[in-house]
Amino acid sequence: MFFQTGMTVFSAIFELFLISFGAGILVRRQMVTSSQVEALAALTVNIFLPCLIISKITSQFHPEAFANWWMLPIAGICLIATGLIFSALLFRFNPQKMPLMILASIQNGVYIILPIGQVLFEENFDTFALYSFLLVLGLNPVMWSVGKVMLSGDMTHGIRLKDFTTPPFVVTLLSVFFVLTGLSQLIPEPVMTSIDLLGQATVPLAIFILGANIGAISFSHMPPIGDILIVSLVKFILIPISAFTVLYWGGFHLTMPLFGAMVMIQAASPPAANLVMIVQNYGGDTQTVSSVTLVQYMICIMIMPIWIATWQYVTK
Repeated sequence: MFFQTGMTVFSAIFELFLISFGAGILVRRQMVTSSQVEALAALTVNIFLPCLIISKITSQFHPEAFANWWMLPIAGICLIATGLIFSALLFRFNPQKMPLMILASIQNGVYIILPIGQVLFEENFDTFALYSFLLVLGLNPVMWSVGKVMLSGDMTHGIRLKDFTTPPFVVTLLSVFFVLTGLSQLIPEPVMTSIDLLGQATVPLAIFILGANIGAISFSHMPPIGDILIVSLVKFILIPISAFTVLYWGGFHLTMPLFGAMVMIQAASPPAANLVMIVQNYGGDTQTVSSVTLVQYMICIMIMPIWIATWQYVTK
């Protein structure tokens, strides 16, 4: 089981690596310029990603079929809050380290999680995917509001309300409102099909942007090793231990085993690829965010299988 889990994680990340590697080469060869990457990031944040959010929420979110659906968004927020608390303490509440705190706190909730779930829970994968998308309902608003403010690092004017109103944040709230009120059923099918088609471009574009920024990294100007170690400690040790403790002693492996396994996988995943896209689109230290993200994805290949296999072994 450990070997199968490890190969699944490796395969999922390797597919992302191939796209990122190709994008990095294009940037290094100057076949793609920084202005083109910035334009691509703006299109993804303002058009393609909102379309993906609308498509997934309106098609996957059925509150009448799952009475306790609200537990999943709360679980996502709790994972982020846990990371922020630990990283803030370890960085001694240094405002200059806020981008690193976000990197340590917000996980890749879909792109890596779903391929793993498809192998480990093949018979119940539809439910596993639904749980993942519901958890992201709590993750996305935080990432595109608080995360955006902390990553951009522009505090000269203070924090304003409009700093939190990004297109993905607004679209997430509106989509949930439309589903809960039944208004989503009034959207014509051709319109939803077109929205879904645009949204399908988000994942490869997000990974391409991640690779393009990694390709522009100056490896002679990496962040201090101490900062990278703190992010890694919070991301792959403290958050998983906290999630493991709450899930196990709360008895979720007995009452809601698939929920517990999904949250445990989420807790051990690397930073969200969209964080690099946020910096690219809204400003911030792209060098630091991209380089730390690269290190975290390399580490997760070794750490994720250990946590997933440990949870599977202990709960069975």
